Amino acid sequence: MHGSSFASALITLAWPLACPLAAQAPPDSPMFRGNPSHAGVYAAPTHPIKGTIAWSFETLGWDRYQKLEDMDGDYMWPSTPAVVGDRIYAAAGPFLYVLDLKGQMIRQIKLSSCTLASPAVSNGVVYLPTKDGKLNALDAQDGRTIWTASIGNAGFLKMVDTWDVYQSSATVAEGRVFVGSGDGRIYAFSAKDGHELWHVQTRHVVRATPAVAGGRVFCGSFDGHVYALDAQTGKTIWDVDTKTPGVPWMAVQGSCAIENGLWRRRCRSAFFYGIDAATGAVRWKDSHDGSWVPSSPAVRDGIAYVGQSDDSKVCAVDAKGKRLWTRTVQDHTFASPALAGDVLFVATNNNYNYNGKGHLYALEPKTGNPIWTLELPGSVWSSPVVAGNLVLLGCSDGKLYAIQ
Repeated sequence: MHGSSFASALITLAWPLACPLAAQAPPDSPMFRGNPSHAGVYAAPTHPIKGTIAWSFETLGWDRYQKLEDMDGDYMWPSTPAVVGDRIYAAAGPFLYVLDLKGQMIRQIKLSSCTLASPAVSNGVVYLPTKDGKLNALDAQDGRTIWTASIGNAGFLKMVDTWDVYQSSATVAEGRVFVGSGDGRIYAFSAKDGHELWHVQTRHVVRATPAVAGGRVFCGSFDGHVYALDAQTGKTIWDVDTKTPGVPWMAVQGSCAIENGLWRRRCRSAFFYGIDAATGAVRWKDSHDGSWVPSSPAVRDGIAYVGQSDDSKVCAVDAKGKRLWTRTVQDHTFASPALAGDVLFVATNNNYNYNGKGHLYALEPKTGNPIWTLELPGSVWSSPVVAGNLVLLGCSDGKLYAIQ
């Protein structure tokens, strides 16, 4: 088990009636996990993705990444990209890159500070938090700053956890931008002008990216709690404590994923929980034998797919908490899985060897059986994004890869 006194969790969430945000996946992936519901489901490719590298784009040289473990360093690997139309938006260190689908750079935008967040793109604006405590709204065409809003700085990184390698990303829904912060707050801003609408104070840093559905915001904190908030007012609807008696780890680091009336969460407290979205009542708990899960789940048709860090496994769990299958993979899974058509994509990283290799797995969702495996030059902390007939992901060698 990792040497830390904190834990991280991921949450999956669902609603009893049809939710428009969890409907058929759009071709774009404008924000982390695809859309505000964070289900991690992408449009199926028109041609099978076979696991070969189509192209790579170097954001910053390997010498700037090699010895970094978290945001206490000046630069970092590319975060999970966003894709809108024929444009890829990828952040790395203090830059936002705009690429075409062939990997050619259209624009490089210098940010006010470094970031480990993923861009969110809506109505021609890119929303991106940075380490200096800003939420930035940038014009997607020319990169100019439209507005900035003050949020707490990244804060506490590495002091919180050696593997505290993510920053909350922005979620855009219904004209509002929702984001977590190092000051322990969950914020809501006007997407148009950056005016703060409300904030809710938690008891620790917030690394999870808020999920939004049904007029509610769902977000976890490193205090071990998950919050359901009214999207308009910020009023707390329910607050669930995920700490397990006798287990010291508690932090909720992964993000909620929303589908069909139940939200499921896994955590470093070694359990996967099924929790009622309306009331916060725990419906079931599934033990994961002490293994952390710092990533977010992919959810489709009532089945959640999640990776583990310590045990190097990927699991499928149904809406009643039954384990359907477990697959052992090469290394640890901090990145969040992605579903596209009849393939589950899972990326791995080597926590203990920064010169170690990373892997991208293509698995059968029904069985967990491998379709193919691709070795990459470095660990993969960025979550796979499926865009057309490509899988995009950032690697710790400082490159963004497109897999075909």
